[in-house]
Amino acid sequence: MDNYFFVKSGYKIQKILINEIIYVESMGDYIRFYLDDKKVVALLALSKIIELLPDDKFIQIHRSYIINIEKINFIQNNIISLGQYQLPISKSRKKELMDVINLKLL
Repeated sequence: MDNYFFVKSGYKIQKILINEIIYVESMGDYIRFYLDDKKVVALLALSKIIELLPDDKFIQIHRSYIINIEKINFIQNNIISLGQYQLPISKSRKKELMDVINLKLL
């Protein structure tokens, strides 16, 4: 699998490096990529992006958010910290997330 893909963002075609994605946010018909050094908005469905991203690195934690598991700082109650960002974890997605986390728990 490639480590990047391209999205149309406004009048540009923007390269997205998969390992730079912190998380992806759904905003109706658009999605916003939160990357290490910038944000990119594209006209895409979240369901399309989840198909592109590797299952072993990304998980959907809420109907509006897909996160990069490698960027997690901590989880407290129903909040997940990714760098400077704090996101909610939906009740329906928490078990799946914790199953993934428990595989790496010491």
